[in-house]
Amino acid sequence: MERIPDWAWLLLALAGIVVLVLVGQRVAPFGQASNSAETRHTCKMEAPDQLKTAGAHWCGMGLFSQVTITEDKENVIAVLLFSPNGAQAWQMQSGGIINEFKQLTDRTATDAGGRNVAVDVHDSMDKRIATCARLSGDASATCEVR
Repeated sequence: MERIPDWAWLLLALAGIVVLVLVGQRVAPFGQASNSAETRHTCKMEAPDQLKTAGAHWCGMGLFSQVTITEDKENVIAVLLFSPNGAQAWQMQSGGIINEFKQLTDRTATDAGGRNVAVDVHDSMDKRIATCARLSGDASATCEVR
């Protein structure tokens, strides 16, 4: 009986791993495939033309399922709705994420052309969980977690 070379065992082990991964992906319960198309979400954005860039920055975070920006003569108001994955990220890293919200509120204020800016952040159940604001005369935004 011939001895099988070590490299052949290595190739056999690698092939076995590939087969197990493929089988695991086929039988994984729906919604648990971490990098599948099902877990990627789109961010629906509604904003006036001059504020679409600001809305795109909020959507670009990958945390929100909906960004709605409205305006009047004195104010720009953004309402952000977390996606389920975004809400999970918030629960784990809210301290770091709120700083990003502050920076994006300041960036939105630049696009707002001297108006007050308010940003309401809602969880995936539409409950307000954070607010950021920058009055037109302020040097930077302030944020509050509820």
